[in-house]
Amino acid sequence: MAKTSCRDCVDLLVDYLEGVLPEDREKALDEHFMACPPCLDFLDQYRASSSLCRKAIETDMPDALAAKLGEFLNKSCK
Repeated sequence: MAKTSCRDCVDLLVDYLEGVLPEDREKALDEHFMACPPCLDFLDQYRASSSLCRKAIETDMPDALAAKLGEFLNKSCK
């Protein structure tokens, strides 16, 4: 298998976190993360962001804020 690059880490991050990569590919990414502080930091930040988003979704928010957020997301995601 070719050497794992920083680009590979970004491209395969979701599959890595979901545990759906072949074992050899996951191992190669693990090795890259341990040897590349910027990629490890990116992984940690992604995990933290994902956790914060889940908490935000589970939190009751005022109707006005929910409406504004919905409007923003509808405009931004088109």
